[in-house]
Amino acid sequence: FSASTIQTSPTSAPSDAPSVSPSSMPSSQPSIVIQTIRTPGSISSNKDFCSLTDAEKAAFASAAMATVEQFACPDSETCVASITSACGQSQVARRQLSSSSTSSSRKLQASNNWQVEYVVVEQFTCERATCSSPADVAKVNAIVETITTNMNGSMSSGQFKEVFAVKIIESAALNSNLVECLMVWGTVGAAETDVGGSGTGQTGVFYPDWENNTGTCLQDGKEPAYMKLSTSWLSDSLEECCSQFYPGWNFNKCMNPAGSGLWYVSHENGKCVTDCDAGNGGTCGGFANLLSNDLYSNPRSCCEAELFYRYIEFCEADSLLSECYQGTGLFYRGDNGGKEVCARDCDPASGDTTCGGIVEDAYIVLYETAEECCTAEYNWIDVNLCAARTIEASFGKYWPDKDNAKCLKDSEMPSGQLDVEVYDSLDECCASGIFWLSKGECFAASGVAQEELGTNKFYVDWINEHCVKDCEGPAPCGGLAQAWDPLYDSSAACCAKVPGRTANDCLYTSP
Repeated sequence: FSASTIQTSPTSAPSDAPSVSPSSMPSSQPSIVIQTIRTPGSISSNKDFCSLTDAEKAAFASAAMATVEQFACPDSETCVASITSACGQSQVARRQLSSSSTSSSRKLQASNNWQVEYVVVEQFTCERATCSSPADVAKVNAIVETITTNMNGSMSSGQFKEVFAVKIIESAALNSNLVECLMVWGTVGAAETDVGGSGTGQTGVFYPDWENNTGTCLQDGKEPAYMKLSTSWLSDSLEECCSQFYPGWNFNKCMNPAGSGLWYVSHENGKCVTDCDAGNGGTCGGFANLLSNDLYSNPRSCCEAELFYRYIEFCEADSLLSECYQGTGLFYRGDNGGKEVCARDCDPASGDTTCGGIVEDAYIVLYETAEECCTAEYNWIDVNLCAARTIEASFGKYWPDKDNAKCLKDSEMPSGQLDVEVYDSLDECCASGIFWLSKGECFAASGVAQEELGTNKFYVDWINEHCVKDCEGPAPCGGLAQAWDPLYDSSAACCAKVPGRTANDCLYTSP
């Protein structure tokens, strides 16, 4: 064709058949190519949300996604967080971008290890059709870095938990009590990209990613040229590829690039930690070694199996980094907490002076009451005195001050010696504890006024075979009765106990 015959304006009607050669003029509009970035993640908590009703589980997942989106997509209108799995059940994303697929080409880990799995999807328009310009690559890296940093940072700082708790409280379908002592942990997986939005970016084969040292296998079609020349480098499944190229210690990380989300013991730290990169949250302890580490679905079961020497409630709270746990409130031997009697299992920082510290180790026996603890651990101390000192309560019994030959009421003058004998009454204390003094002398030394001595009742003076009054002074007072003397309300009742005496000659009247 000559230049003069080239038609530059559109025909009046569409062609009956397609042309057999390309257009002689390029399109006047550039092609628009969309890059899609999918970043998977997972969330679990110490609350059994998965045992709730379907409506409550849906509300829980919705609150979780609203929280994820708040942190992962703070300033982006094209960023969307969607649920991929809730309580082990796959979910159809509730919201999705029109040109994006809702499934990730590589699962973060088995769904039943997490309460919620999600994917954060972000899109932008590339400079080049291949989305490989320096600006395109920088944009991808910036998006992934923002999502990962924001999510990991909010988990570690506790901000995610705080916002999540507010979302739960705001939900009409959930009980606000669920936020009490709430703890949350999670992981962020490796992001995947898809150019054009027409597919998932999958090639169907996996290859070891040695070039980027990610420690896992990829299926993004970007395997090096030498791998494409031989099928020995390629695998049909992630597990097959991980088994072949990342055996032993590396297998778990290969299969679960962000960790399995399960728990394993860290003997070095004396608690259980989550199988995830140590930088992905406070509970993460690094990747577990499946050859030597058993994995557990929650920290409590891990503590019970692996750290049986730690007190289970403390171990669970310590593993979860929970500041909510304040001890059981039960009682234990106090010298483990710097006390002379039993102490309560709680934190002294709470202001309760009966606390001896939170029990960490299982060898420390806990008792329901102070009396039980005192009986078992301090049997040389009067159980009531020990219990009163334990709970710091007033103790109204008497104890003998043998150095000063008197009896004292413990509530008024506490004994400095815990192995001292205690008595229900001043009378008993004087009779048994200060026995070398007469009752009157002991009472007087103990601060009882003369007019307060005695009961003014009657008792039998068997030496003189008559009845006398329990008081100090002139007849019929015969001195203070001993603790073992029966007392009678009247002289007649007393005289009835003295054989051979009548009421007229029984009562003591003069020396």
